[in-house]
Amino acid sequence: MVIGMNCWKTINLSKDYGFHRLFIVSVLTMMFTFISIYLPLVVAFPSVQLKEGHFLLFLLFIAGVVPCHKLLHAVPLWMSGYRVSLKIKLQTYMPVIYIKTNCNVNKTNMILSLITPFLTVTALMIAGLVTNPSYLHYFCLGIAFHTGLCVTDFIFLKQLVKAPKTCVIEEADESFEILFQK
Repeated sequence: MVIGMNCWKTINLSKDYGFHRLFIVSVLTMMFTFISIYLPLVVAFPSVQLKEGHFLLFLLFIAGVVPCHKLLHAVPLWMSGYRVSLKIKLQTYMPVIYIKTNCNVNKTNMILSLITPFLTVTALMIAGLVTNPSYLHYFCLGIAFHTGLCVTDFIFLKQLVKAPKTCVIEEADESFEILFQK
């Protein structure tokens, strides 16, 4: 903790919400997102013939979304001059990417870091949907999956928006601390 700073709030999503609750909210978000995107598109464009090919490519894409999502969190921080360390650990036979900054991050940069994966991946999916309407069901599933993946980012973003304007965010082991000057 930085000297001369007070802790405004500590956010530990697994402790505050629990894994099961976060998982359920994430799955419900995925379902709601898919229904709210897919149904209007199918009704608006009834002449589009949906293709079922390239399903393996779709599965590879879905598997690649998670590491891309993690890396996209780091991009705004790198561009702002922060040093970000990446670690890949094997957890239950799956590689998991961990991202950690070596110093406190200001509120604006943290907001950018949280929102960048959602905006980037969603924009790419929408571009894919527009250029390949025959695969709109795959792109809608991709958008829905990624939106569900972003649930924890949205929860943290909601807390961060309420924080004091000049606060900084410090990463702890399992949580984030929002700090402000005394």
